[in-house]
Amino acid sequence: MTSLKLTTHKLLLPITLILLIVSLTSNAAVHPPIGKSSPKRHTPLQPESSLPYSNAAPNGPARRAHPYPELEVMQKKAQSLWNRALSAGQQLVGGHPKRKAPRAKNLGPGPGYAASLKAMKRKEKLEKRAQRQKRQTNLAGTATASGSAAAATATGSLNSSAPVWVLDDVYDGQNFFDYFLFYNWKDPTNGLVQYVTGDEAFGSKLAYVTKDNKIIMKADNETVLDVGQPRKSVRIETNKAYTGGLFILDMERAPYGCGVWPAFWTTNANWPQNGEIDIYEGVHLSTNNQMTWHTSPGCNLKVPGGFTGYVNSTDCNALINNNEGCAITDQSYSSSGATLKNIGGGVFAMKWDTTGISVWFFPRAVIPDDILNFTPDPTQWGQPQAHLSPDSCEIVQHFQEHKIIFNIT
Repeated sequence: MTSLKLTTHKLLLPITLILLIVSLTSNAAVHPPIGKSSPKRHTPLQPESSLPYSNAAPNGPARRAHPYPELEVMQKKAQSLWNRALSAGQQLVGGHPKRKAPRAKNLGPGPGYAASLKAMKRKEKLEKRAQRQKRQTNLAGTATASGSAAAATATGSLNSSAPVWVLDDVYDGQNFFDYFLFYNWKDPTNGLVQYVTGDEAFGSKLAYVTKDNKIIMKADNETVLDVGQPRKSVRIETNKAYTGGLFILDMERAPYGCGVWPAFWTTNANWPQNGEIDIYEGVHLSTNNQMTWHTSPGCNLKVPGGFTGYVNSTDCNALINNNEGCAITDQSYSSSGATLKNIGGGVFAMKWDTTGISVWFFPRAVIPDDILNFTPDPTQWGQPQAHLSPDSCEIVQHFQEHKIIFNIT
């Protein structure tokens, strides 16, 4: 069983990105997104299907009353800073319209001339810097905030260089499953599993929400099966897709045992062309998490690459080596299995932008305060357990429009 909690945030300086916060336990409890979206608009991930996703309308959750008043205050302050930035001629990226400050008038020789000339040069310097940052950091097809969040996500000041993450989506509470689709087709990994529909999952208590808002997902661990008979289980994916973001999973515990394979990952129906990112995978009785990327040809893991995990393989090409991908194993013996449960779980975080794709794990006792306070700052987290560098893999080319997936195989 697995218990989860999920939220999304968005970054505007220097680029627009997304954050998710999730938590897994032996009974999968997850927090649903703010508001409500219609699953009818969503086409499920079907690796063997040629049907593309529909981009006609956003599938993200609608907005409701802000669940975190302190963040609402922060966002209002952010809006004020955004307006100041525009009036000063600063060009921010992330899909927002540009606005240039009017050119200073030529005052001619006199007391104001030198000051005016200096101001013009400073403005031009700021514009060139902003254009350079945009060229370096703008992600193709970067996801934007849904609802009213798009108007209140610019944070920081004109002198701020550090990126700031702002709450984007929250998946929480009794309506959590409204924003996910239940996948009930043949398992594309050929596992001995039968994924069930939402109605069957709810009816047989393979998926439900407790009174204290824990979202539970589990495989059928009660039915005695004949040899070779598939076991019923759950696989869900978000209605909304993300290109770039900060994804955080707070996991209390996850299923483990012989033949058990829980996972938290992202991918796209156009696989492997649009890539796959495996953030958490627990296999059998393993106590070490494995992080893997699967792509089309041309993406490789750089070694050494500024991460602490053990390298298993370096070619991310899913079409060779039996789809091994480029994989890294966490050194921590408490990042999966029974030991993860014994320490009360922890946080798994994945940051995806043009600087690469990084994965961290923090045991429960040492989760950074910025994550607990909903103000995540990956620059303070130290080296990740895994990192895919843009020096050896073109991130924008290989990873686009991912759905978030939880499954137990």
